[in-house]
Amino acid sequence: MTSIRACTCSSACRADSACDRLPCFQAHLDAAQDTGRPPIHLRTEACASHLGTMVAALAAWAREKDLAHAELTILIIEPPARDSGARRQSRHGRAQTSGLVFSTIQLSHVVR
Repeated sequence: MTSIRACTCSSACRADSACDRLPCFQAHLDAAQDTGRPPIHLRTEACASHLGTMVAALAAWAREKDLAHAELTILIIEPPARDSGARRQSRHGRAQTSGLVFSTIQLSHVVR
């Protein structure tokens, strides 16, 4: 199902600390945990060049954490406005934007 979501995003790609490109994709990793433990909700952004890296890293992290039923939702986001030097100064700042759900990937744990 395709939908538009309100979201916030950082002012630079977070998949590679050396990359200062504007993010155009956002990933949401949501997973339930064992009883008594809070659910996991992670979010990160990447530029087009680092989309694959971001998805692979989140999927590997979910596998390492042994998350049985995780869902990875990829959004195409409207990048934040490009300011002359503000991106470098506030790399961890967040801006309000919107995103279109591009893909949802079910990450299920494989029992060996």
